[in-house]
Amino acid sequence: MKLFQFSIFIVLSLFTSLVFAQEDTLVQPDFEYDKTQNLQPVSFNEAKIEDYKNDSDFDYSEIKKEQSAWAKFKRWVSNLWDEFWHWLLGDYKASSFWAVFIEILPYLILFIIICFVVYLFIKLNPAGNYNATKETGEVFLSEEEKIIYNEDINQLIAEALENKQYRLAIRYSYLLVLRELKNKEIINYQFQKTNHDYLAEIESEQLNLQFKKITKWYDFVWYGDFSISEKEYEHAAKDFTAIKNQLS
Repeated sequence: MKLFQFSIFIVLSLFTSLVFAQEDTLVQPDFEYDKTQNLQPVSFNEAKIEDYKNDSDFDYSEIKKEQSAWAKFKRWVSNLWDEFWHWLLGDYKASSFWAVFIEILPYLILFIIICFVVYLFIKLNPAGNYNATKETGEVFLSEEEKIIYNEDINQLIAEALENKQYRLAIRYSYLLVLRELKNKEIINYQFQKTNHDYLAEIESEQLNLQFKKITKWYDFVWYGDFSISEKEYEHAAKDFTAIKNQLS
């Protein structure tokens, strides 16, 4: 009995499978539609279209941006560079190495020019030369320093008076006082210092007062570029003699 029921179940299953298989393999018919019947024209609102045309949000046209003067100059240089190499090499197709070399050559030339300018600046810079000579032990002295360190100032004063160069005699007399103050370590003489700097270094009130007097003479005659007579020089010489006596 069970075998009979099982056989019926198998037969029904096969029948069902065949039915569904036939349904799946049915050819679907193609339907054709008449696309020329019942067509309706599309209407447009002309005013609305004009509004869209005048609205910048709906303007998709490409605006060609005007090149700056710098961009035009770079393009001109680039074109000139290309024309130069075309004239030099013609239609020669460079290898990858030469193509790269030609591309970087402008930057290489610019680098060489910058190095040359830096070299000239170092070569011709007086401050650089001054520092270099200091490192080698050479010292460049100003005219004033040469007189104070090396010259016989008393002899220079005598020669100036002999030639009636009283303004120059005032200058030499003042430098002689500076040398005496330096030698006695009353001031720390340096060329870049001002006369008023030396006044601040002189601690003795009496010496400071006398140095102030001769500084006025020196500033008036030498820096003020005033000529003085013999009589005026004799008056100034008294103040210089007074401070020399204090230092002796």
